[in-house]
Amino acid sequence: MISDDRALALTHVTVIDVDGGPSLPDQTVLVSGGTIAEVGPASLVVIPPGARVHDLTGRYVIPGLTDMHVHSESGVDDERHFPALYIANGVTTVREMWGKPLLHEWRRRTSSGEMLGPRSVIAGPIVDGSPALWEDIPTDAPIIRAATAEEARRAVHETKDGGADFVKVYSRLAREPYFALLEEAARQDMTVVGHRSDLVPLREQIGAGQRSFEHVHGLWPATSGDVERMEAAMARISPQPGFYYADWFRQVNAVEWESVSRYSAASAASLFERMVAEDVAYCPTLVMHATVDLPEWMRLDDERLTYMTPDTPGMWSFVRDQIFYGGGRSSEEEARRRTLFEHRRAAVAAMDEAGVRLLAGTDAVTPGLFPGFALHEELEFLVGSGLTPLRALRAATLEPARFLGRERTSGSVAAGKLADLVVLDADPLADITNTRRIHAVVAAGRYVGPDERRRLLENAAAAAAEAPMPQMEGAE
Repeated sequence: MISDDRALALTHVTVIDVDGGPSLPDQTVLVSGGTIAEVGPASLVVIPPGARVHDLTGRYVIPGLTDMHVHSESGVDDERHFPALYIANGVTTVREMWGKPLLHEWRRRTSSGEMLGPRSVIAGPIVDGSPALWEDIPTDAPIIRAATAEEARRAVHETKDGGADFVKVYSRLAREPYFALLEEAARQDMTVVGHRSDLVPLREQIGAGQRSFEHVHGLWPATSGDVERMEAAMARISPQPGFYYADWFRQVNAVEWESVSRYSAASAASLFERMVAEDVAYCPTLVMHATVDLPEWMRLDDERLTYMTPDTPGMWSFVRDQIFYGGGRSSEEEARRRTLFEHRRAAVAAMDEAGVRLLAGTDAVTPGLFPGFALHEELEFLVGSGLTPLRALRAATLEPARFLGRERTSGSVAAGKLADLVVLDADPLADITNTRRIHAVVAAGRYVGPDERRRLLENAAAAAAEAPMPQMEGAE
């Protein structure tokens, strides 16, 4: 990757303040050495000689976007593919939720300037109970099974020794190994994030040391009017072989539906207050739930399939029909799923209203989702659920920076922060869909203009077309 050490000046832009201040029109954003050197009125900022100047009159600048739940596992081990799709879509940081060696190599090469890609925070192997939900589905990403407290403690050390940034826990961890893992992670100064455990009431898990919870399907027992009964139903889930994940999913759906039918606003408010008090974040991944709950969401004629491997439609169909739909859905089940999706959106709105820290994430590459593109869909779902465009933007910029302990260096457009930026053709605060209207991206100080963005997308399509046939990979 060829770098240009000259200063970069983005002139006559409107800077969006994701911290809630007024938008600032006719500004110059001056970048030097990968850092924002100055932000100020275009008439006052002195542009150094030799700087690369881009007159962006009429355009808007936001911080680079962060997708806080991705799985860059497509079977295409090519930097032209997922890394390029993220950058082309303005996603300059990702939280990888299932670690493997290639992701660390991409991070090394991105940090050294050898390749263009997002900054990344990388999990270790998922840590699940035994049997693990993914153990009978082909994947090249590692799984750690922890059925005892000692195995859970070892999982923390294995994760840390492997160079991961955090521990990802999964759905089937039993009580003793779950709490042993949290205790050991605290000793090792390792953050724990991931799924709720089916086998421990969610209210107990909040405040026990897990810093973020993913997806909305584990939320409902704790928001019902009969919490003890619904949590007991959750604990009775017992996945059977022949696709453990598919059988687990079917059983979880049944508990979800019964819990939602017993929903209690008082229970939900109490739970959300506890999340706020314990500073626990929630990553709802509504766009993932859309592809599971709404049959029309996964489109096998989507033009963006050109960026995926040729047999992706077949793989998506298999996962949809055999795992998500369990072999088929009746009209009654379809109606229930639509109702559940509306409840998910309402829960996210209630969490936002309560002050829960929300993180924008997608769960790409869940079937139906496209890396990079999916984050814009998630922002639209957040706004459709009741968040303001500003709150949705914060969930993909400032809140991830705060969660990752990077607020001083990223998350907003300000002097001294890293130069990860997105230039938009229209105001995202007027309409959140304007985040799709990308004119240019600045990644670690490198300006990626319209022509280079187009080449990134073309190269991603070429990389997908050239790849060997992918296996069924990825996870929630």
